[in-house]
Amino acid sequence: NCQTQACTANITTDITSNRTLYADTTYTLSGFIHVTNGATLTIQPGTKIVGDFEVPGSSLFILPGGKLNAAGTSDKPIVFTSEKTSGRQAGDWGGLIIIGKGIINKSGSPIIEGTGNSSANPQLTYGGGTDNADNSGTLSYVRVEFAGYATAPDQELNSFTFAAVGSGTRLSYLQALYGLDDAFEFFGGTVNATNLVSYETGDDHFDMSEGYRGRLQYLIGLQSSTLNINPLPGQNVAS
Repeated sequence: NCQTQACTANITTDITSNRTLYADTTYTLSGFIHVTNGATLTIQPGTKIVGDFEVPGSSLFILPGGKLNAAGTSDKPIVFTSEKTSGRQAGDWGGLIIIGKGIINKSGSPIIEGTGNSSANPQLTYGGGTDNADNSGTLSYVRVEFAGYATAPDQELNSFTFAAVGSGTRLSYLQALYGLDDAFEFFGGTVNATNLVSYETGDDHFDMSEGYRGRLQYLIGLQSSTLNINPLPGQNVAS
């Protein structure tokens, strides 16, 4: 009974049909999890989702045609964070990536940075979309912490990635903390966003490229230190 004891659940396979994550359960993303075309993932206010530290790069991807409805509240935010209870660092897990059907100005089939390095993390592309009004869902009062794992040298995932995301998507009151790469990155598309906070990130607070044409309002970026990061296997990265 989740009302009388702490409940946990592992998410180990792609989400291919509608699913709801409930606030009385802590969910672990174990691996590269994809919400596929036609499926909607709904997350209740106050839900906590952690990235599996033992499966490096564990991430949540919303694919074209999939949706994420994560509408938290100011007193019950939805939190994506590190699985570790102490010693948390930038890059402990992958991040949140949304891929839409919007227009970009880059030809061919560009690849989402941080994908395609293994069979467990297949290459994902985001070019060729034609629908700038595409709707990938709603994110409100969502916090992403300690994300940005580098799946290969110079191939980091971001805290929030919005690739070709259309204006039908709603983004507001989002916060990125201690990400290894960018806090918020927009690749083309036309999604609008308001009230974005980036706190202590490893690279850009806000990065827009490839013909992004959305409107961003009320942005805060605070940087006071150089982040400690977790190295790739076999690398020796100084703190």
